Amino acid sequence: MVRVVVLFLAIVACAGAGLFVWTAQSTKSRNAAAMMPVAEHAPTAASFAMESATQFHVRHLKDFHYEPSEKIRTIVPSDSTLDGITPVKWHYVGPQVARPVPLVVLFHGRDRTGLSMIEMWYETARNNGFAILAPTAPSGNWPYEAPSPYVLEKMIEQLHETHQIDRKRVFLFGHSAGAVYAQALLNKTKGPWRAAALHGGFLPASHQIVPQEPKPYRAYVGQHEKAFELDDIRASGEEMARRGVTNELIIIPQHTHWFYDIGDQIAADSWAWFGSLSTP
Repeated sequence: MVRVVVLFLAIVACAGAGLFVWTAQSTKSRNAAAMMPVAEHAPTAASFAMESATQFHVRHLKDFHYEPSEKIRTIVPSDSTLDGITPVKWHYVGPQVARPVPLVVLFHGRDRTGLSMIEMWYETARNNGFAILAPTAPSGNWPYEAPSPYVLEKMIEQLHETHQIDRKRVFLFGHSAGAVYAQALLNKTKGPWRAAALHGGFLPASHQIVPQEPKPYRAYVGQHEKAFELDDIRASGEEMARRGVTNELIIIPQHTHWFYDIGDQIAADSWAWFGSLSTP
């Protein structure tokens, strides 16, 4: 009897391990299938614009410390989705209405959480009737070299069960490392996302493709940005325009890399830009 039980447990363990391998391989193959094809012909050049934005009120802080408020931690629900065998936690906010609503997917900076982005976007989403979804990177950072559109699609499908999502109006926003990841998703994958807004981060053109279906983006950068070089961000924007990607560089005077002093203002401005894009 003991020998039979041991044999049964060994079979279950092997089957479980096989299932994990199959799941991981399936996710990898689905991500590969969602990769954006490279354009076969030289694209028509798009526009690049750079401007100084004076509409933001930049708070001059002495203490650079931020944690999501107790209110946000209490009222914002969460869910989780498997990325292969890894559970990815995400937070969300959405209006309870009987019609499809736009969605903005938010990506946090290194070692932050989805809640940090939800708090910055909360009032803009509530005031304008759209949904926000913010995953937390399991490792604390985003795999921009191998973006994972499949797990985001699964999150959107789960959210759609309780909040109808208009798949023609899905947008990306990221801060710092999250900005790099959002741009990788926009440039390299065929997800439903139509455009991206970035703050304090970018993906160099050397790490991007010439996409078959170019999608626009806007980058917000502080005048005193230290994590990334402004000249590099501009050069990348100019190069992506030559590759057919319309993009804008918004320089914010007196602003640094610190997102959390004007995050709510960036959210409102980004949403206004998303809304200005014509419906496909």
